[in-house]
Amino acid sequence: MRVLLAFTDVGLGIPLQEALEGLGRDTRWDPAATPQLVCADPPDVVVIDGDGAGAGLAALADTWRAIDPAPGLIAIGMTADTANRAAAAHVMLVPPTATPAALALSLDEAARLRFTAALTPGLARRALGLRPDASAIELLAASRTLDVELAKAALRWYAQHYVTATAVVDQLRDARAMIPPEIEHAAHMTGTLTLQSVVRAGPLDAPAAARLVWVMGSLGAVTLGPEPPDLATGPRRALTELRAHLRARTRRLANATFYDVLEITPFAEVEDIELACQILAWRYGPDRTAAVDLGDVAALAAPAWDQVVRAHKVLTDIAARGRYNDWLRQRWSQLETQWAVDGAGATTAAEAYVRAQQALTAGDVHRALSEMASAARNQPGHPEYEAGLAWARYRVEVAGGKDQAETARRERTVAERATCGMRPWPRALLALALLCVADRDPESARWYLREALEIDPNSPAARQLMSRLGG
Repeated sequence: MRVLLAFTDVGLGIPLQEALEGLGRDTRWDPAATPQLVCADPPDVVVIDGDGAGAGLAALADTWRAIDPAPGLIAIGMTADTANRAAAAHVMLVPPTATPAALALSLDEAARLRFTAALTPGLARRALGLRPDASAIELLAASRTLDVELAKAALRWYAQHYVTATAVVDQLRDARAMIPPEIEHAAHMTGTLTLQSVVRAGPLDAPAAARLVWVMGSLGAVTLGPEPPDLATGPRRALTELRAHLRARTRRLANATFYDVLEITPFAEVEDIELACQILAWRYGPDRTAAVDLGDVAALAAPAWDQVVRAHKVLTDIAARGRYNDWLRQRWSQLETQWAVDGAGATTAAEAYVRAQQALTAGDVHRALSEMASAARNQPGHPEYEAGLAWARYRVEVAGGKDQAETARRERTVAERATCGMRPWPRALLALALLCVADRDPESARWYLREALEIDPNSPAARQLMSRLGG
């Protein structure tokens, strides 16, 4: 094994070189070494300065991996930022305090896995022992006998990533390079299942599935990403939005009152509480969240629903609710709440919202904006008031000569932020759909209208707009 210490720290470089040479490793310390200078005769393993590389660690790692044959990589570093960057760059991290023997073991592992640090055709050919011009069909055939530990090592960085087939899968299938179980297994690669789920999906067993994903990722036949790749299908969009809702809800309700959890005021009746819980179940209930692969946000689903269950239990029990309200009053100055508000403010906001809707119907957009601003001011954070304010503001600004597309996109972002992490409010979703139409995105408008009509099937405005859009 030939090892290159490619960093400038003299105090680390010389002692490491001497120690590794004492353990029988052919080691060279060269602070000036670059991938371009050693590409004709690359080492087996390169040790780089993770702390020194900083945010450029991933780019530096990619440059070293571009050499053919690519060396194994190890980063020396000890900060938390370096650890995160090393993981993102798919580089093994070793602390500078590691003993020479421990570093030597890491070097051996890096050398063994040198062709698994990235998913590229060149590294795949090296890992399979094929000639540089071997075809995709040859790679696929050879991968079926690959040491599965190598495939696992290459895929370990992507366990929670979504697997999405590309057009290359169709090409491989049309060329009859794939056997029937592989074709059937590839049908799971829709961008809605993480790697862990795809490997377990069948009909291939887990080792064969890992080999298939590894070679297809290397050939560009699948992509692996931390989020679904796009909103091109209904399932992808539903998954993407639910992941965003769970993240936003977890942030918003970190120290929330039960009224914020259910999005009701302290004056809500039991019927209002039951309705709120039914609507929340439509988006966050166990049946809904268990039906999809939430990946790295799956751990947020149960706590989010548990909050709803606890809030329902307390607020529907008269005695428990009274004790809870007393507890809130004792801590009123410490609370950050949008829903545990006084009755006067909530009533004023609701009345202003009704007047704003009437003004919009009458075509008086300036009065509508004024009333909607009053509603949002008296109960900030209410999705209907915030989204309605965004729509009214759009109407006024466009009437005043502002660019329609730019204004629609800006106000749509405001409305999406106001509704994310909340329960679905039909009138807020209608306002958001109107902004999507103005933003020339009818598919998104139809999506939000379908959600609104799921909650309130009798909304005439939503039904009318959906009809206009051909939904």
